[in-house]
Amino acid sequence: MDLNKRVIGGREAKEGEFPFVANLQYTRDKISLQCVGTIIHDQFIVVPAFCVVHLGTNKAVDYRDLIVGYGSIERSKQQHARVVTIVVNPEFVPKEMTNDIALLQVEPLNLTYLSAARIPIYTGSIHPGQRLDVMGWGNSKEINGEWSETLMTTSVVIGSPNVCAQSSNFNGIEGRVLCTDNKAYPGHDLCDGEFGASLVVKVDNVYQLVGTYSYHTDSSAEGYNRCAKNTSLAFYTHIYSYLGFIASSANVPADTFTNPFPNQENGTGQHRSGFRMGVLIAICIMFISVSAIFAFVLGLRMWRKRNSLSRDWQGHTYELARRSAGPDPGNHSSSVSDTDSTLWQ
Repeated sequence: MDLNKRVIGGREAKEGEFPFVANLQYTRDKISLQCVGTIIHDQFIVVPAFCVVHLGTNKAVDYRDLIVGYGSIERSKQQHARVVTIVVNPEFVPKEMTNDIALLQVEPLNLTYLSAARIPIYTGSIHPGQRLDVMGWGNSKEINGEWSETLMTTSVVIGSPNVCAQSSNFNGIEGRVLCTDNKAYPGHDLCDGEFGASLVVKVDNVYQLVGTYSYHTDSSAEGYNRCAKNTSLAFYTHIYSYLGFIASSANVPADTFTNPFPNQENGTGQHRSGFRMGVLIAICIMFISVSAIFAFVLGLRMWRKRNSLSRDWQGHTYELARRSAGPDPGNHSSSVSDTDSTLWQ
């Protein structure tokens, strides 16, 4: 099994495939740390509490030290978001990794819906054996590994309640913690370096957020390397279970975060509506401009034609007037000659 892959048994993500995934980096207590964030609103990114607190505490780090990248699968090509504040779940217990969730409030993101977008929170049921997708820029190894430059993704399988119960945090398949069983889908997993990795499900061709990666357990207790071992389980924070915390912290209606297609009043729907309005205005301006140009050209042609007809009419009028006036009275010799000729005949 190749443990040098960041997401084991996975592949590189395609550009624009998971536009809701963000990358979080900073140095905490002299340790370089990288986590994954998930964009759930144009001003809010959900992350593990573990990633934004001082070690062994639930006290948030200085938000100004955070570097948040988004908008590309390549970390080096990402644009950066400016963090405004960090909201850590007040019930987070670092030693037990319970309630491992926090919100980053950021200045409004540039959501293009192609390279950057929000993801709705999944409100449906989860069942054992269900296959979901997970993605992140995790470490190649749990010790002395290197960060992946490109976003990676793989599939994982929800474990049975009996198996997942080895963690004291697990309180049922619909509880606050979800569990994936490596034995149920051998060779597919993520590593501890991918804290916050987005666990998603596709509904009607739209990805929805189910959970964010929190920690591993290993029943064999053999060494540190637990990635993709058949005896290890991966645990995720069940995001829907914390919808109340998210909505109250953001001071935004809960359905803002669950609606796959938010309307104008809901969060990023304003941006989508604004984008559509901008397109409509641009089309109207183009139509008016083209119409004005067409009217100008048509008017110019009519003006030229009218001037041409006017000159022709003036020429014809002059010619008729000349002919009607008879011989030129200034030509006396001709006039006398003609008169004399008439009289003497």
